[in-house]
Amino acid sequence: MRRSTRLLVTLSVVAGLLVASGIAAAGLLSRTEERPAEYFDEPAAAAPHDTWQTVTDATAKVSYDVPPDWELADAEESLTTSNGVKLGNLVDWGRYTCQGAEYGRAFAASGLAQPDRRPSKAAAELAAAVAADQYSDGHRTAAVNIGRPQPLSIDGVQGAMVRAEATLPESTDQCTGSKGTVTVVAVSTQAGNSVIVLAADSVAGPEQPTPLADTARLDAIINSLRLVP
Repeated sequence: MRRSTRLLVTLSVVAGLLVASGIAAAGLLSRTEERPAEYFDEPAAAAPHDTWQTVTDATAKVSYDVPPDWELADAEESLTTSNGVKLGNLVDWGRYTCQGAEYGRAFAASGLAQPDRRPSKAAAELAAAVAADQYSDGHRTAAVNIGRPQPLSIDGVQGAMVRAEATLPESTDQCTGSKGTVTVVAVSTQAGNSVIVLAADSVAGPEQPTPLADTARLDAIINSLRLVP
């Protein structure tokens, strides 16, 4: 993926992706899939490993941990998605250069989504937008499949997790992956709909087959999410 410079699509295109995939937006955002409570309700450790880095978003009032080989971007760097959410605290993994351009295999970020939505709806909209933003190119719009919102509790506060899979059929880009997964967790905090976004390639580009992110580590990042005062 190329988080900073890939083509950004409009929100109307993202909404069209939901309809084109045969999923009505209203139905999608109202469905939930139960997940064992202990998956999310176990107390989060300070970090999965002593060497992991803690990322704190004081505005969104959330904190999470990333492995030591993930690189924190400059503090002033941000990413505005096609549905208008500004993400900060960007952390990249698997950077590589191909044909003179810089790419990455995965990134994490956090911020505040629209406050007038339920967490499940905010997470689904953001997952759809980021997936389309990151995997569309100048010629084609990625096909995005949105999973059902999964209810969760973080430090006793209710929220939701949504995963979106993006695929760019017949991609002509030899450097970037043509398929990836975007995970969004949204939780209602005093700040609003606080979100963490985790995006990762699941298929490497043909010219630059750099390693993909380890799925166990990606899950550990999501599971480390906690609230801060």
